Amino acid sequence: MTDINHLATELKNTKIAYQQSLQNSRFKAGFLGRIAHEIRSPLSSLMGLHQLIINDLCESKEEEREFIEDAYNYAKKLMGILDRLISVSKLEVGKLSLEYQKVNLGELLTDIQEVMTLQAANRNLKLTLGDMDKDIIASVDRARLTDALLFLLEVVIDYGETGEIQLHCGKDKEKQQAIITIDFPCQHLSISEDIDLTQSPIEELKQLNSLPQLSSGMKIMLGESLLETMGGKLLLNSNGEENFTRWQLLLPLDIL
Repeated sequence: MTDINHLATELKNTKIAYQQSLQNSRFKAGFLGRIAHEIRSPLSSLMGLHQLIINDLCESKEEEREFIEDAYNYAKKLMGILDRLISVSKLEVGKLSLEYQKVNLGELLTDIQEVMTLQAANRNLKLTLGDMDKDIIASVDRARLTDALLFLLEVVIDYGETGEIQLHCGKDKEKQQAIITIDFPCQHLSISEDIDLTQSPIEELKQLNSLPQLSSGMKIMLGESLLETMGGKLLLNSNGEENFTRWQLLLPLDIL
């Protein structure tokens, strides 16, 4: 009977792992298409702006120079986005090395909470620290883990509804995992972002009022990729309560 119960438990765990792996595979399936959209949309806007200049549609030399300066600043921002994508890509294929160190996750979350509190408040959200085990140590690249958390929190703040975002830190001793949990008020979070590729040059020009940014879907994907390079894992799920979503970051515990 004991063997049967053990087999049933193993089968259940295998099924859960398969479902999680399938979910992550589907999430990453559109990676190349998403990268193309991330780059094509701002480039299309830049081309529309230059088309106005080439066709002598500027009202004056001053306006033409203003458009050129805007395009230059826009291109610099786009280059920064590409640099971030390339950096994560190099980490994944081993062309960049991680700088591992022992990091107290409770202290790290406290620092991040201080940095992101104002950004959350601007969206009528309160970023707080929940249940915290202050003695959890993980061997990670602190800078890369910080980047991953900032990517994810930016998405949470963008999509979160009025209420409270809570950061928790715990551990699973049996699996030797550190668990960072982000609980936030959100009934439905869609990471699919449709991009209109049929805009006119004038419509594309309007996009230059704000500099290009990484989409929410790309931020999640980059955050997940950074975690995986450190042997971690990202779980995106709902905890079953209405209007409430839970994300968890799993990291290997440092064995002292």
